[in-house]
Amino acid sequence: MNTFFKIFFFSSISGLAVVLGGYLGTKDIPDKVLAFILAFGSGVLLSVLSYSLMHEAYRQSGPVYTSIAFFLGGAFFYLIESLMTRYVAPGTGMIIGTALDDLPEALSMGIGFATGKGRLGMVIALSVFLHNIPEGISSTRDLIDKTGLTAKSAMVLAIIIALLDPLAALTGYYSLRGLSEVWLGMIMAFSGGSILFMTGTSLIPKAHSLGTRLENAGLLVGFLTAFLLSRLM
Repeated sequence: MNTFFKIFFFSSISGLAVVLGGYLGTKDIPDKVLAFILAFGSGVLLSVLSYSLMHEAYRQSGPVYTSIAFFLGGAFFYLIESLMTRYVAPGTGMIIGTALDDLPEALSMGIGFATGKGRLGMVIALSVFLHNIPEGISSTRDLIDKTGLTAKSAMVLAIIIALLDPLAALTGYYSLRGLSEVWLGMIMAFSGGSILFMTGTSLIPKAHSLGTRLENAGLLVGFLTAFLLSRLM
């Protein structure tokens, strides 16, 4: 398959997960089910960060540059979250956070297709697909509950966010593939830090607040699913 169409295909699938999650978010989902779904998505991200994204970042950039970029990614999203908490309404902040969270994932996806035979890009794309469904549910539900937005308007925003995935993935591949390995690794590590920060401050706390320990076991299921996916591909 042509590289352009391969990236477009896989990134579009991961983007469509936001739309699917957005649709489900307009429905009445029990809190315990939502808690399991959010925990599952968090587990998926933790696994793909540990066994795919950060592994490749370390291989290309080494311990020092990887560590610096990783902490910078977390610090950047700490600043963004602080600004959103202060100046943006909670529901609107969630959808903005989803969009900002999607960007580093999609960029890393594009870079992943530029490394080796593109295996990393496919692993990230499928993992992001699994993660975007719960994130789409959560952000759409927050928009409807906290801002009074209609289900139709919330779905329109979900579709707009979904379009970011193929755009950012293709941008990551064609604009960044010419960089040195050190820079590519640092960009992946930066993305890893930002994704981990968003997961730890948004998805996991929300899952914990909605469910019991049993529902939060979704974290284990999501982690194992993404881990097996990364090993089997």
